[in-house]
Amino acid sequence: MELYKGKYWDVVYVDWCQEFPGQCIISSNKESLSDLTSEEWIELGLIEKELERVCKKLFDSTMFNFACLMNNAYRDNEKPHVHYHFIPRYKGEKNILNKKYIDRHFGFNMWKWANSKFKCQKDIFNKQEKMEIFNLMKNEWNYE
Repeated sequence: MELYKGKYWDVVYVDWCQEFPGQCIISSNKESLSDLTSEEWIELGLIEKELERVCKKLFDSTMFNFACLMNNAYRDNEKPHVHYHFIPRYKGEKNILNKKYIDRHFGFNMWKWANSKFKCQKDIFNKQEKMEIFNLMKNEWNYE
């Protein structure tokens, strides 16, 4: 779901999984980081700053992971494109949409436990709640 469409970057809300409330993908059509212009880097920084502001205000996020991982494109035989995973992280118990949310591995890389169904972070939100999180973020978004 598109949260924002910029001049160089699109912000896609991860509606298929909100293990970390506010999780998004910031995507470009460039194939390599070295292809990015100074203007594109500036817009990326402003978008990142706005995502942090939105998630701190709405969900009381503690800190943020920001990862550029392009291996899957090569593995899946797709055309690679530059994109960043924006992952809000939460220290302590949070109340989000009247649900108790705990970031089980706060302070650690989120992918460390991703392949274990017993240790991975669980997505506790149903489809309607994910839509509500998206709408909250869309309504709070203030970067043009």
